[in-house]
Amino acid sequence: MTNPGVCSRTEHCWQLTELVRTLLSASAREVVWHWISSKRFLDANNEPTLLPMAGSEEAGFINLVGQVSRDLAPAVVFNELLRKGIVEQHESGCLLLRRSAYVPGLPYEGDTFSVAEERGKYGRTPRRRRNDFL
Repeated sequence: MTNPGVCSRTEHCWQLTELVRTLLSASAREVVWHWISSKRFLDANNEPTLLPMAGSEEAGFINLVGQVSRDLAPAVVFNELLRKGIVEQHESGCLLLRRSAYVPGLPYEGDTFSVAEERGKYGRTPRRRRNDFL
């Protein structure tokens, strides 16, 4: 998968965790992947932003789902993510992607980066993630 301008040699890229790959449908995984890989949905620290559920905001959850596929119903994706504990909804109505859904990815390689579980290759021994030690 290519990343639309997020990764640089000084920023880190994200990859989906085993939890997300195991629990979520392919459509919901694509939504989470887009959330962690699109500059529009990342803050100044390159972390996934809180997303308003509805509204006219360009970086809202409904817009995120629509960018992945116009055929997906945002309410269905939201219910899956909430039911499986991948997102948390705050009193303000904003959605928080839980940290257990993403981890630092592989190093930047040119204008793309590899995500091992999506591409099926490391080119080297897989490195341990921080949550492997818990």
